[in-house]
Amino acid sequence: MKKLIISAALLLPLLSAVSCSMFQLDNYDGPNAQVSGKLLDVVTGELVGIEAGSSSAFDWSTWSMVTSVEYGALYVSEQGYISPNYTGDPANYITDDKQYWMVRFDGSFANKLVFAGTYKFSTQLLPCYEPEEGHDTFVIQKGRNQMNVGVLPFCRIKDPKITYDAAGKKMVATFYVELTDPTRANTIANVAFCANTQLFVGAKNMNLAKDYKPSKAQNVNPGELITLEIATDAPETADLFKYATQDRYFRIAAQAEGNGFNASSKTKFYNFSPVYKVSADFSTIEEVQWDEMTL
Repeated sequence: MKKLIISAALLLPLLSAVSCSMFQLDNYDGPNAQVSGKLLDVVTGELVGIEAGSSSAFDWSTWSMVTSVEYGALYVSEQGYISPNYTGDPANYITDDKQYWMVRFDGSFANKLVFAGTYKFSTQLLPCYEPEEGHDTFVIQKGRNQMNVGVLPFCRIKDPKITYDAAGKKMVATFYVELTDPTRANTIANVAFCANTQLFVGAKNMNLAKDYKPSKAQNVNPGELITLEIATDAPETADLFKYATQDRYFRIAAQAEGNGFNASSKTKFYNFSPVYKVSADFSTIEEVQWDEMTL
C-alpha cells in the first residue's frame, strides 16, 4: 500500500545539533478516499449479517501483541499497486496490498483511510460463497464513496419470530432455513438461538446462550419449521438474565455446509437473522435498527 513515511534520526541531547534535514516527508501521498457500504444478498437485496472474530498472540520476535482476523471481514487487495521497494519487472509483480475491511454485525462496513483505485475482494472470511470472476472487483474514487457488495450467503433464516413465554419462563424462536445453492452447501449442520446483553450477538463469540444445550438442534431440514428455546431461569443462562433491569438481544443462527463448502473446522461460518432487542421486563420485542446506532 502507498504509505506516508516520516524518516528521523535519533534525537541528540543538544537541540542545536539537530538538523532540519533529519525530518523529511517522502513523496507518497496519504489516503485520499473513504468508503462505506453494505453486504447485500444478490437475490433478495437484504443485508447479510455476520459475526466478527479475531485472536491475539504475543509475537516474541517483535515483543508485541499480534491480532489475527479469523472471520467477519472483507479481504481486499488494490490492483495495479506496486510496492516502491520492488525492483523487478512490474509485469511480474504480485500485489502485496492485502487488507481486512472489518464488517459490522449487521452487514455494513466503513473504511475512512483508503486509496482511490481498483480493488479485488474475497469473501473467504465471511459466510458467503466466493464471487464469480468478473464480479469480484470495485472502483473507489477520490473522496467519499458509497458502495454495496453483492454476495450469496450459504443459507438464509426465513420468517424469524422471537417471543417470550411467560408461563414457561423461556424465550422462543421459530424460523425456517433456506439453502441458497443446494448444489454446493447442501446440509444444515447446525442452528442456534443466540443471546447477549449488548446488541453485538454472535454464535461462537458474544453469545451468552452458547452453553445452553437446548438452544441447539442438529441436522434439521430445509423448509422445516424449527423451534428453539432459551430458559430464563437455567444455570447456563444466569449471566444473561441476572440483572432484572437490563435489556437483552437475541439472534438466530444457522450453519450450512456440504460438498467441500464451509468445511473448515476452524471457522465454519454461521448465517444470521436480524438482531432483536427484548426489553428488561420482556414486554416489547423489536428488531434493532442499526442505522440509528452509533458504532
